[in-house]
Amino acid sequence: MRWILLISLATAASALSLNDRAKRNARYAALPADVKEENLQLLFASAMWRHGDRAPEHAVPGNDVDQFTEEDFTFGGGGYGELSPEGMSMHFNLGRKLKQRYITDFKILNKAYNAKEIYIRSTDYNRTLISAYSNVAGMFTGEGVVGQNFPDATLVPDWPAGYIPIPVHTVDYSTDYIGHPDANCPRQDELYELVQNSTEYQNYINDPQISQVLKYLTEATGAEVTIDNMYDLQDPIFCEGEHIAELNETGAHIEDFYPWFYAGDISTWVDHIVDTDEDFTNGLGNPGGVNGIDVSVEIPKIRAGDTLKMIVNHVHGALACRDNSTDASCRNFYKQLKYTALSAHDTTLAAFLTILGVKKYIIPSGYPSYSAAVLIEIYEDKVSETKDRYFKVLYHANKNEEEFKPITSFVKGCDPKSNLCNITVLDDLVAKYAPDVDVGTLCNTPVNPPTTTLPPTTTTNTVKDLPATTANTLPPTTSSISTLSLFSALSVILLTFSL
Repeated sequence: MRWILLISLATAASALSLNDRAKRNARYAALPADVKEENLQLLFASAMWRHGDRAPEHAVPGNDVDQFTEEDFTFGGGGYGELSPEGMSMHFNLGRKLKQRYITDFKILNKAYNAKEIYIRSTDYNRTLISAYSNVAGMFTGEGVVGQNFPDATLVPDWPAGYIPIPVHTVDYSTDYIGHPDANCPRQDELYELVQNSTEYQNYINDPQISQVLKYLTEATGAEVTIDNMYDLQDPIFCEGEHIAELNETGAHIEDFYPWFYAGDISTWVDHIVDTDEDFTNGLGNPGGVNGIDVSVEIPKIRAGDTLKMIVNHVHGALACRDNSTDASCRNFYKQLKYTALSAHDTTLAAFLTILGVKKYIIPSGYPSYSAAVLIEIYEDKVSETKDRYFKVLYHANKNEEEFKPITSFVKGCDPKSNLCNITVLDDLVAKYAPDVDVGTLCNTPVNPPTTTLPPTTTTNTVKDLPATTANTLPPTTSSISTLSLFSALSVILLTFSL
């Protein structure tokens, strides 16, 4: 009986007819590509993207569970977390798309790199820095002026043809509150502790099916698997799967190396747990607040408030200089600034999309994909006497997207029937989410008294419905099967192949 149940666990098809990721893809795919309105003039653009494909950040947790070692990942300088050539290619190609939009189509940037027109910032990680270098190489390589943007080949014959070095700025990762939502912040830790004690969170983690999944994975790996560290299990297996052809020459698939992870609905449950935990982390899991504190404002304020504030400051600085370049408020940095970019992480984009109010529509579950990008563009109505100004928000989902799709209609405060939004809405979002004080100061400010409160409310379990399961796809819970291990799972797979 035991081996029959194990075979069912390892081979049963998922009971889900259409999971959250498929729904997300279907909804996003239905959006039209952006169009260029004749009466609008693009004045300024700001991009934010996730780095490209990379190696896992660490080994699969457990007792000798990982089938590969750090030494197996030789690309990008070698080792865990480094950008792969595929990741470099993703961003070079994204840079080409940005070049087409901002240099060729809208012509707000010069073909040749102009240091006063653009400002690029990155978190202090190799993969985000190299993604940024690859991206701007896609935008400007081959368009410079010999002797100005790069050396004359007669003087430096080995210089890469047309390559223009473009600076990318960064700050220490631990205090980067603009690019790193998980930078050191005691206040955020305190807020999340409140979330973990909330009715919604407790109802979620105490679901018996999730408890079974955690128990099964703990026994399969030999490491204690919890909701909080589930991503540490999911991520390395996903990354190894993306590079499985390079990691082995046998033609085996990732499922062959980790059959216990892909048994039945297990991988789907892992995705669901990680995605739901991300929503709680971003303040989306407690719409009624916690203990009178509006965590849907207080948490995003820390995780992305400074990011939004930086972008809007750049917008207003550039527009002020455009309106009056001699005004005292026109700093030299802004006089010709037309394009900024932030090279960061999936968590950065997820937190930023949360503040805009669009994440639940564009990515209702999961994280943004490699090289996903958000664009904020500022326009002026050329035919209006008042020169009204608007903004658009556009999204680039992954490497396969050729167009940027407008998602402005999903932004809080914007017209749901329009792809344009009054620029004052950005100021409203800043007023709500941007910290009033330096983020470092805010992070060391205790939650009580809170800066944003809600009236007391009766909370209900608002967590998204759990994935459906069938009896034969749940991890075993009977005492006769509770000792399932990696060895027994592998044995079952071999037995299945031999039948």
